[in-house]
Amino acid sequence: MADVLTPARIVPPARVPRRLAFIATFVRNPLEVIPRAVYEEDHVAIGRVRAWVTSPSIIKAVLLDERDKFRKLQQIRLLGPLLGKGILTSEGADWKWQRQASAPMFRPQTLGTFVPAFVRAAEHVIARWRAHPGVQPVDEDMTRATFEVISATLLPSAGDAFVADMRRSLRVLGRNGGWDMLYAAMNLPTWLPRPGMVRGYEALQALRRSVAQLLRERRDADGDNLLQRLVAARDPESGRAMDDQQLVDNLLTFYLAGHETTAKALTWTLYVLSRSPEWQARLAAEIRAVAGDAPVEARHVERLVLVEQVLKESMRLFPPVPMMSRQAIADVKVDGLDIPAGMSILMPIYAIHRHAKRWPHPDQFDPDRFAPGREQEIPRYQYMPFGAGPRVCIGMSFAMMEATTILATLLQRARFESAGGAEPVPVARVTLIPRDGLKLKVTA
Repeated sequence: MADVLTPARIVPPARVPRRLAFIATFVRNPLEVIPRAVYEEDHVAIGRVRAWVTSPSIIKAVLLDERDKFRKLQQIRLLGPLLGKGILTSEGADWKWQRQASAPMFRPQTLGTFVPAFVRAAEHVIARWRAHPGVQPVDEDMTRATFEVISATLLPSAGDAFVADMRRSLRVLGRNGGWDMLYAAMNLPTWLPRPGMVRGYEALQALRRSVAQLLRERRDADGDNLLQRLVAARDPESGRAMDDQQLVDNLLTFYLAGHETTAKALTWTLYVLSRSPEWQARLAAEIRAVAGDAPVEARHVERLVLVEQVLKESMRLFPPVPMMSRQAIADVKVDGLDIPAGMSILMPIYAIHRHAKRWPHPDQFDPDRFAPGREQEIPRYQYMPFGAGPRVCIGMSFAMMEATTILATLLQRARFESAGGAEPVPVARVTLIPRDGLKLKVTA
């Protein structure tokens, strides 16, 4: 019998830390304040103003059935200064027409044409590993690869200076991300001083200036990419086009959301595979049987069944976006839970994906949960690596095809092992990051 793998995890506290301990713990890692009861019950109230919710039926009501009674206030508060009123941070009619303008780039018949770009990005990573063999910072390598994909497919290609500016700004913004999340969660005034506030504002402005410069340089370029479609889009009600600020908002949204989440999914998948030689060997055998030594093609992707199973199980254990929230704007009662106007509904996807009542052996790595025939048994609002409801991630199919292609290409050419040292700690920021990064021993 194969060894059972229980990867790195957060051990939940028996109860929520109090006062100063709560602040210190939340800033370090919001996942560490979620008590054990959230992993075992349908909902857990926090006073009268907040509730952690894990019940699929309640989540369905919040995100779908009763969605008109809820808003994304915390996420808009957290991401709005950076992403403005783009597709991720707008609501109502503003969101609807921006999504309609973006949707054609994500049609199934379009996605297959992107596969060669996915392969090239993975091959560039392998070339770097061959040039500098040994222990590799795979989290950084996956971020670099997925950013290359975005620049080669959906958005205008960006020069090295733009990429350097973006990485520099994101490092600064991420350094004090825990404080930003705490202030948003507690609804504290935006003017209230917090660590890194000034440097964060400067980094944010620098990032937006870089994207605005890229827009000025590329908005009239030939080609069919997301920028050209957004420039040409018109609001069906007013007939207006997006102004430069909205274009910058959406370019930033797709540059960041379009590569960061997939990079984290690949990073955590390589981590679990480095601890599971059996599954790594099974995937390598499937890839050989489907594609041989030739580059992965679009026609191969749907036949890489085990590769997709492993990715889905990895995203269950390590969801790229670990938390979601909504705020009630009207009173509503769902499944015995009274939700008054003003209450925050916190949906900790990390805990939902490891819920003791809904997943057998929830902390174990078991890709067979997503085997054909079994995956259909999982309730839709129990597994949400891309969100759910009408606002499910517009790039979900793109991201799955990208991650499947990149992972298969990497496993054609390389093997992954632990580099020793402590296990990575999953930390909730906007995405789920490994504290201190992730280094693996790579044999290319």
